[in-house]
Amino acid sequence: MDEEPLRPEAEAPLAGRGAPAPAESSRRGNWLRGAALLLGGSLPVFLLMCTDRRWSPSVPVGALGCLVATTGVLDLMGAFRPSGRAGRTSLAWLSLRSPLVRCLAATAAAYCALRLAVAGVLPLPRASSALLVTASFGWVLVELARLWTLFSTAAAGATPEAPSAPWWRRHGFWLLAFNALLALPMLGNFSLSDPWETHYGEVSREMLARDDWISLWWAQDGWFWSKPVLDFWIQGLSFSLLGVRYEPDQMIGAVASGAFPQPEWAARMPIFVITLACLYFLYRGTARALGARAAFFGGIVLSTTPYWYFIERQTMTDMPYVAPLAATFGCFLLGWLAPPDARVRSVRVAFGSRSFELSGFHALVGAVVLSTLPQLLYLLSRNLTLHLDANPPGFRWHTDEFLQGSGGGNCGLAGNQACRWMEAVNPNLEPALTAITFAVALTLLLTLLREERRARRLWYAAAWYFATLSAMAKGAPGLVVPVFVVAAFIVATRRPGELRDVMPTTLVLLVVCIVLPWYVQMYARHGQPFIDRLLFHDMYKRAFVHVHDTNAGDNVSFRYYVWQLGYGLFPWSGLALGGLLWWGRRELMKDGTEPDAMRAEREALSLCGLWFLTCFGLFTISLTKFHHYILPAVPPLCVLAGVVLDRLFGPPDGRARPALGYAVVGGLAATLLLYGASELWPGSLLGDTSTEGLPPEARPWRGAGMLCLALALGVLGVWRFGARQRTDEETLILRSTALGTAGLMATVALVLVGRDLLVDLPGDVDANARFMHLFTYNYDRAWPKTLDFGAAFFAATAVAAAAQSAAVLHAWRRHAAALLSACGVLCAAWALNVYFVKAAPHWGQRETVMAYYRDRKGPEQPLVAFQMNWKGENFYTGNQLPAFVTTGKAFKDWLSRQRRRGVDVMYFMTEHTRLGTLKRELGEYESFTPLTDKGLNNKFFVARVVF
Repeated sequence: MDEEPLRPEAEAPLAGRGAPAPAESSRRGNWLRGAALLLGGSLPVFLLMCTDRRWSPSVPVGALGCLVATTGVLDLMGAFRPSGRAGRTSLAWLSLRSPLVRCLAATAAAYCALRLAVAGVLPLPRASSALLVTASFGWVLVELARLWTLFSTAAAGATPEAPSAPWWRRHGFWLLAFNALLALPMLGNFSLSDPWETHYGEVSREMLARDDWISLWWAQDGWFWSKPVLDFWIQGLSFSLLGVRYEPDQMIGAVASGAFPQPEWAARMPIFVITLACLYFLYRGTARALGARAAFFGGIVLSTTPYWYFIERQTMTDMPYVAPLAATFGCFLLGWLAPPDARVRSVRVAFGSRSFELSGFHALVGAVVLSTLPQLLYLLSRNLTLHLDANPPGFRWHTDEFLQGSGGGNCGLAGNQACRWMEAVNPNLEPALTAITFAVALTLLLTLLREERRARRLWYAAAWYFATLSAMAKGAPGLVVPVFVVAAFIVATRRPGELRDVMPTTLVLLVVCIVLPWYVQMYARHGQPFIDRLLFHDMYKRAFVHVHDTNAGDNVSFRYYVWQLGYGLFPWSGLALGGLLWWGRRELMKDGTEPDAMRAEREALSLCGLWFLTCFGLFTISLTKFHHYILPAVPPLCVLAGVVLDRLFGPPDGRARPALGYAVVGGLAATLLLYGASELWPGSLLGDTSTEGLPPEARPWRGAGMLCLALALGVLGVWRFGARQRTDEETLILRSTALGTAGLMATVALVLVGRDLLVDLPGDVDANARFMHLFTYNYDRAWPKTLDFGAAFFAATAVAAAAQSAAVLHAWRRHAAALLSACGVLCAAWALNVYFVKAAPHWGQRETVMAYYRDRKGPEQPLVAFQMNWKGENFYTGNQLPAFVTTGKAFKDWLSRQRRRGVDVMYFMTEHTRLGTLKRELGEYESFTPLTDKGLNNKFFVARVVF
């Protein structure tokens, strides 16, 4: 939503000023066309939701129908009517046809690549899926960038005074491309991690198996009421769209026929896409205030912090909560810095003699309608069922009814409740009635936005839209944090007039339309127990009562999240501290005034500082603490660190070719530095150990040789391509003693963090496990003895600390910043492609369950979960397994019944520590053959038992 100055006629309602009033017949035509599009798009979606059959293309058909219906809503609002302003550049439809076709082709290629990766039918499935998905998604980004450049060029008028940069020269594009290249290749190539990913993945799988998108089910635990529904909806849509076989005994059952199914691609891809989109909005907001390069560096720092890139690849509720929160503040900054007399820029698209306008207004309203309309249609469909298998087929009106129990025929299995149909606790709140009520609220919201074209207000409305998505993902914090920070920021900047422009009424209506429908229907179905569990237990009590004891014996005071931020920001931990110190400075001109650019930067940094302090204080005083709870405080810290990194690089010299050569040579030198440093410590970058669990010995001579070669290459790069550091006001400030002292303090902090990642402290967890603990909660889980990454952590700490120390010296500052940046990028690539990939099998169950499917003769030889409740066993088998969380007489009686039925071969899955208990409770058997060992998974194993 770029801005342009308001013309005088824009002060009145924008639909009619500056152009002849449309004829009555034209208005009638818009109403008729809009109503036809709304009905024609909504009806197929409604019928798909009503039918008692499952249709594989239901998601693309439903998405297309919702898009058509949304177009109808916009037409009913008169949003496509040209404003009649002179000088508007028009885009002919013929000029758009080729870019749109290329964009659709790229999207189709990405869809096919993902579908093939999920099915596991590609040759060399891990490598080919990584290559195809990454390449096709990169193509999508390129085509979207080209299409965006086309529209933005037309919106800007494409004049010499206001040129539009080509897509390959835009920082935002390269930030998204970097994220895709970093995160995508191995996104679906490793198991879902216990417990969060398997928990939430199983809930999403059951949602599809039970065909119920309101009441969530949780394997043998019954109703799932611990989290709001957004994460499960997007996972369920992705499962259905990409062909995940979510039925019982089908999830990865194809491995028995030689395939290598990877449902993890479908589970994680929507989280990644949402994160990428929200990162772009954060970049846009910070770029407006801090400059494109500083915002780009902030995005790079954020993308290469362990907190972000690990949780970005986890199908859990935290990233769908934090990423929209970051987008909220990005959009707020864009609104805050927009001129009061600016309106959103639009593009006129011409179809022969007819034309219509498109702008950010259409994107915002379209997103709101697309987030609300499917909910309303689904609620309407809960009182009507289209029975296609009945004789004769037809519709049946009924009150709201829903299934209790596991879907797909799992009812009655050990550990699963018996299935039965339920009726709502509050029958007066029928879904159709609540749908009509929320449709009225949506109408009020659209009426409020109908004539709004002011860029500031539209950006504020976009910020609140993202805040509602954040609340849909994790609940109250998604609203509490942005509302408090925005209100405090407005008060601190003494601009009370913004309280009106920030549109609180729009926020309330967005919450009503997007967030409340699911809550209200859940309350109607389940009553007070649902409210007690979600709102009081999992929100209120987690904040003010110590609900979980996973940190028993740890110091959970102020220092708790200081520690976790140190690990989660590595190797940027010291630079983040420098960013906080940078926030406290204030620059003035020689005459004591503050230019607009400086004021915008100061206000943006103040917003980030307030954002960080709010999140840090909120989660520090919260009595329930998990390591990843502090994730909302990470984006503002990285923005502040990006500003410092930008200043360390100094003013750009504008030389593209030398800069490219400098980056290539410097990147190679940094790689050799890290490799050489790793050779000075026992171990290897790959983490492999001997059969006794000991890392390889250090090779100091090889390390010293690599370090010398790296230094020589670095000197060559600086001499051949490096630009001399300029001396100006910025660098003079950076040369100050205070900042030099702060740089040394930051180096000390980084070394302390590296020590904790490297050395096992008495009474503490294994140092190797600290990265895994950033997104898990069972902190006493044993680290596998087959892996030791001490050499890698030593190398990263040594190189990053050396770079950060060298940045104190003015002459070395730019090159030190480049080395630190290369170290951060290389560490992230190593962590995602080596550390995470090798550790993941020990925190998941995919490989273990695959061993069962490869060995069994058929479903008549069942897999039994013995004293397990991790949900990975349920997810990867489609919950088609008897599950015994507690054993004893019930387990022995069930075993006797199976043996009397003639079942003489069974497979048992349990933890290694429960092997003795399992053998005792099995009684007499002919053979007990483990299929996996601790090298594959140090937590779980599966064994074949012949009776």
